[in-house]
Amino acid sequence: MLTRFARIPAVYTLPRVFAVGPRFQSTVKKATPEVIKSLMRDSDPDLKDIIEASGHWANDVRERDPTFFDRIGKGQNPHYLYIGCCDARVDPTVLMNVEYGDLFIHRNVGNLVCGSDLNALSAIEFAVSRLKVPHIIVCGHYDCGAVRGSAKQMDHGIIENWLRNIRDVQRLNHTELSKVEGEEPRHRRLVELNVVEQCINVLKTGVVQQARMKSYLETGFAVPRVHALVFDPAAGELKKLDVKWAEELKEFDSIYNLYPKESMQ
Repeated sequence: MLTRFARIPAVYTLPRVFAVGPRFQSTVKKATPEVIKSLMRDSDPDLKDIIEASGHWANDVRERDPTFFDRIGKGQNPHYLYIGCCDARVDPTVLMNVEYGDLFIHRNVGNLVCGSDLNALSAIEFAVSRLKVPHIIVCGHYDCGAVRGSAKQMDHGIIENWLRNIRDVQRLNHTELSKVEGEEPRHRRLVELNVVEQCINVLKTGVVQQARMKSYLETGFAVPRVHALVFDPAAGELKKLDVKWAEELKEFDSIYNLYPKESMQ
């Protein structure tokens, strides 16, 4: 019987739910015999709490905006494609404080955009071709476990194949990183360089290049625009990296440019 209760913490905390309406505060229950019996009767108390909180959120939204669900039920019209990390502290809707439905979201470990990842490429294809998003955000964050793991000389098992993409970012920027003193400053710089590299990977895709060239020929502006952001969980700060995209892409143009201007005219 001991093993059945071994994973029940001494303090059982229900999750906080952040919503459009008021924040639903968490409650704390001691793992008394009565609480343990309750857990045995219902193995998903957290899920019940979430569903109840969702109902409160929906009612709150209806009170403030009676037509809200009628509108979103007719389809989505996001303004941004957000590509970010899976880290639980980096919830894009919360940290950006945007309206419900403004973001089309794709998340993975390390906020990577890989040419072999059909999941990410499908999200980009749909966001650009079907949803016509004018902006693509790649957002990394400091204290990223994937970035920290890639800096260690050890085999991480199956995820090592994924982390190799960040190791490649280290290799490409070895000279710069070797000049950064201190493990933490070097980690933070690698987080930033990884975001920039993933933005470049977004710009390498044919669907993004085609859309940008088409809009440039029609309006004089290349859309969608690609943005490199980094969030600092310890400070609650979101910043845009100062990247000179024309300079970054100039040396790659003859290799990765699939839609040269002359071919579109």
